[in-house]
Amino acid sequence: MFADILSDIQGSGMFSLVSLFVIAIGTFALLLMIPVISSATSLKLGRRTDSSAQIKLLKDELQVSHQKRLELEQKIQRLISEKAALHQEGVRLHEELQQQRLELSEEFRTSTFEQLQTLLTNYPSIHQMVNIKPELPVKNLLSMFTPLDNVLAKWGYEQIGKPWEQVPYNSQLHQPDNADITEGELVYIRFVGYQHQGRILCPAKVSRTLPGGGK
Repeated sequence: MFADILSDIQGSGMFSLVSLFVIAIGTFALLLMIPVISSATSLKLGRRTDSSAQIKLLKDELQVSHQKRLELEQKIQRLISEKAALHQEGVRLHEELQQQRLELSEEFRTSTFEQLQTLLTNYPSIHQMVNIKPELPVKNLLSMFTPLDNVLAKWGYEQIGKPWEQVPYNSQLHQPDNADITEGELVYIRFVGYQHQGRILCPAKVSRTLPGGGK
């Protein structure tokens, strides 16, 4: 059939047989190239789509990184502000503590003076009276030391021993005048000591003999 068509075309004088053959080959080649061109176009479009997706992905990652950086900067700023606030609070508390110490110290001195005021005001007079009248009985002066006893009682200070009392030597409570005094040996208290809530403030001074060599 195709040969009859070629014969009719040739008979009409439109194309030569060679020309028709060339046209046929060209058409066949074009038909073969269409799938190749279509495939290349699709591949190119696919690559372009992949590149766009990668670019979008990178933009999203940059946006996330930027947001994280902003959040980190804000957190650092908050920490700096909190540190400054804590420093200011520490300075304020230190100053307040110093002021309280001064107030307590002043209150302690005032309270102590009030407790010892009678003794402190009478002591110079006692000293002068003893110088002028050595024969003055000491018993008459003891009442002037009552405020001192009151202060010691108020503070909870306990007396260790009594003057000239004979007691067994206790190294925890006593300070001997000789290093050879042994534990449990009978000694005399020459000067009392003091303790507060079980803590020894000053030990009592003891000796084997009383003042003047008395027994």
